[in-house]
Amino acid sequence: MNSPASTYVPSLDGLRTIAVGLVIAFHLSVPGLAPGFAGVDVFFVLSGYLITAGLLADTAKHGRPRFARFWQRRFLRLLPAATLVLIAVLTYATFLMPVYRRAAAAGDVGWTAVYLANWHFMEANSYFSSDGSASLLLHMWSLAVEEQFYFVWPIAIGLIAWLARKARLRTALIAVTAVLTLASIARLPQLYLTASVDRAYMGTDSKAFEPLLGALLAILVSDDRVRDALARHHKALTAVGIAAVAAVLPFLGGPSPFYFFGGALLLSLGVVVLMAALVCGPGTLVERALAWGPMAYLGRISYGLYLWHWPWAVWMGIAHVEHFQPARAAVALAGTVVTSVASYHLVEQPIRRGRLTAWFTPRRVAAAVAVVMAVILGWSATLQATLGVVPAKHWIVVTGDSVPLKLMSSLDAAATERGWAVDSAARGGCTPLAVELQEYKKPPHEGPGDCRVLAQLQDSLIDRHHPDIVFWWSRYETHQRWYEGRLIRPEDPEFWDVLEAETRTTIDRLTRDGATLVIAQPERPGPGLLKKCPVGDTDCFPLDDYALNHDEYRMRWNEMVRRIAAQDPRVRTFQMDPLFCDDPEPSRPQSPSACDDAQPDGGSLRDDGIHVTIDAYGRQTADKVLAAVLDAAAS
Repeated sequence: MNSPASTYVPSLDGLRTIAVGLVIAFHLSVPGLAPGFAGVDVFFVLSGYLITAGLLADTAKHGRPRFARFWQRRFLRLLPAATLVLIAVLTYATFLMPVYRRAAAAGDVGWTAVYLANWHFMEANSYFSSDGSASLLLHMWSLAVEEQFYFVWPIAIGLIAWLARKARLRTALIAVTAVLTLASIARLPQLYLTASVDRAYMGTDSKAFEPLLGALLAILVSDDRVRDALARHHKALTAVGIAAVAAVLPFLGGPSPFYFFGGALLLSLGVVVLMAALVCGPGTLVERALAWGPMAYLGRISYGLYLWHWPWAVWMGIAHVEHFQPARAAVALAGTVVTSVASYHLVEQPIRRGRLTAWFTPRRVAAAVAVVMAVILGWSATLQATLGVVPAKHWIVVTGDSVPLKLMSSLDAAATERGWAVDSAARGGCTPLAVELQEYKKPPHEGPGDCRVLAQLQDSLIDRHHPDIVFWWSRYETHQRWYEGRLIRPEDPEFWDVLEAETRTTIDRLTRDGATLVIAQPERPGPGLLKKCPVGDTDCFPLDDYALNHDEYRMRWNEMVRRIAAQDPRVRTFQMDPLFCDDPEPSRPQSPSACDDAQPDGGSLRDDGIHVTIDAYGRQTADKVLAAVLDAAAS
């Protein structure tokens, strides 16, 4: 068996540049590049090819992969730069991050350090939407998938090499790789239908087909006959590969269901075809463009670009924002390039190729990895253990949906000025009732993450802080949800009996430590929601439809809250509507579809009609909300 990658292919580095560029553009919300997340798919295919090519070369020379050498090289390639990012995140969390986010950040670091971030983040939050709590390490899920593949795949090749005869090794590798690829291809839509978008997108099992397709290409081109045949048709392959990627990419944004039902596969196959042309038949205009010096250089530092771009986007406040902010995006991009270049030349390359290389034997690499992991995990655990040590005598635990969650940084600043501290038990798309909601037009039992785990978060923060006040602010109480195995909606009479019973049970749980519970009666939406859900649109998200066309549900919930507060001395309530709307709350059962939330400077308090426009009005809104909470608690 010949090595398919005995010679460096600069054009593959150029392909890395395109892949990382797509991802960065997606994360910076560059207009027209919503499908940019698919750059990760390109990375997976590339990684599968390159890793397998190296393993096959090792097997051809030594009879099997040299595992210790392989993992030594992987750690020397990946760990130094990743460690810098983890240290930067821990430093930021320790000294600059608001207290309510430190526990989550410390946990994220721990999962990332052991390369299990994908399994952690698919349960914690969504990759495709931000509710104001975007992790600085959310993007590390893909590196976890790759590292898990790097751990298992060499062992699989070694096992096949041990079991198969040398003459049949290539056939055995093709057969096993093809079977595993088909199994993973089938897993992607199956998980989309039965689990969740994040589980399907981030799962190692459902994404393995992409590096496996790259691996299959490496196995195929290890045969000189296949390589020569591909070389003869490399121009046609280049055209077909580019056409396939260009045809599929525009339809993947969202991600759309098409991504899970063939889109990701077609994209990956297009990348495989293009790579086959680049590897076997150099000399085309496309190959020369990808191999051009600056393109190849950016590809060589693409690992650092990927590592650093997302923290910079979060630090600049533009991670997954709805509107492109060119000035902030430019700063984030510049910071990404500077830190990536510095990391590559000052840390990564000296360790890989400098005088220290000879010192890094497999045993010493293993020891160094253990020390680095111990330091990072110890720092992470210490950060989690010392969260409650802040100079505040009084605590407020905020629980609710993405509206308070996006406002948390402003609430934190407002509370600190008053000698209070806040922590967040809020989760996007959830109600403090911690029940299982049902997303519109999604598989059964797929809500916006599992809202049932919110109860655990609420209980843990109450036990940690012993808060004076628990603040409940949400609009999801009137959302369709699951109850005893069936879906109930606010138009069902049973819905309201169930809602009141569960509200009273939740009140008991949230006040068990002696806290006063302040429940905000939710506000009407602003006109910005009409952009998302125009009048007459029958395909709106139900909660948006309820807010615009069935305000009686909100008013009925508000009346229930007032009645409970009048009966229960542990509960206080206030109307949030006057803080958001200039026109008074109507007394008739059916209110106007949206209230006027225009500001004196001509801006809208809520650009999307739901969430506060943080940059312009976050702090002033937080001051008003906090004052209302404290007044209600004291009444």
